[in-house]
Amino acid sequence: MLLPTVTVTVGCLVAWWIATVLIGSPQPVLAPTGVLLSVTATAYSTLVQAVQQTIAVLVGLAAAIGFVQVFGTSAATMAVLVAVALVVSRTVGIPWQNTQAPITALLVFALGREYGMARLLDIVIGAVVGATLILVIPPRHVGRAIKDMADLADILADLCSELAEGVRQPWTAHQAQKWLARARRLSVRLRSAHESAERANESLRFTLRRARTRQRLRRIMQAVACLEHACLQLRGVARALADLAAGVRGLPGQHETGSFPQVFADLLDAVGKAYACFEQLLVVPGNGEDLLRLRAAVAEGEHLERAARRQLAEMDPHSPLWTLYGALLEDCVQLRYEVDPDGGPHRDAILPRAREQAAWFTSRRRH
Repeated sequence: MLLPTVTVTVGCLVAWWIATVLIGSPQPVLAPTGVLLSVTATAYSTLVQAVQQTIAVLVGLAAAIGFVQVFGTSAATMAVLVAVALVVSRTVGIPWQNTQAPITALLVFALGREYGMARLLDIVIGAVVGATLILVIPPRHVGRAIKDMADLADILADLCSELAEGVRQPWTAHQAQKWLARARRLSVRLRSAHESAERANESLRFTLRRARTRQRLRRIMQAVACLEHACLQLRGVARALADLAAGVRGLPGQHETGSFPQVFADLLDAVGKAYACFEQLLVVPGNGEDLLRLRAAVAEGEHLERAARRQLAEMDPHSPLWTLYGALLEDCVQLRYEVDPDGGPHRDAILPRAREQAAWFTSRRRH
């Protein structure tokens, strides 16, 4: 937060100095305004914003000068001028939220052509200064993205543990609906994590890409994919538990929750441990101890999956509970698979340094 604030403040000072000392602008305050309007979260978006602001001011200036010259000043001219400036802005690809064209047109309409030229010059100065500073001192969003991933993994782990604890004894339909609502809210956190990852990816465009930063970004994208799939699977688990307690689709209802197979509770607990270890690996990426704990949790999950399959094989395959338990097991298997650091699809989320350290710890313990 401090670096972007300092960057923008310095940009405003530089733009003011250029406008007053070098250019002698009559309205130097517009130059720092151009910096504020141009600088955004990343270098790439700042350049795009700077170009859009300049084009918008040009459109407004041209529209105002032309209309005032031909039609004079009146309420009708003003209304048509605003409409034309908006239409032309959208036609040349300026986003709808950018209203610089009609604003410039109105100011020129009210204050005259000289003000419009001064506004154009100062906006260009501000846009150039802002874009230059953001390229020289680019904001990094990789750290924030990693924190958002870690927070989401922590919430996933916590919900798995809560479900495991909840199904160890009979649960009600109301309780299951609360679990389902919490699982559905994961999509909000997932969306935020996606946005952070995309911002981090964009922050490396038009900047000097260091190998370490690129590696961290690849890890973020793998973590996003892992957690996205996990959120969907965990929602499936919560949905199945809610259906069982509610007695829908021929299921027996909450009176049957007391005989729920305890192996599923143990399996959910193991999955929760795995995601808690994954969260720690995101926060401290090179910690081999966390990787060893993750492997232990995954191995425990595999052992419990085999026990659950044996228990499922003893049930009547025509029972609605057989189908439900089968779906629950597959969701848990997928949850464990997504976070498997060795055999799963997102192995790149684990840094090689953590693997090396884990191998060193393992070798040391053997000797």
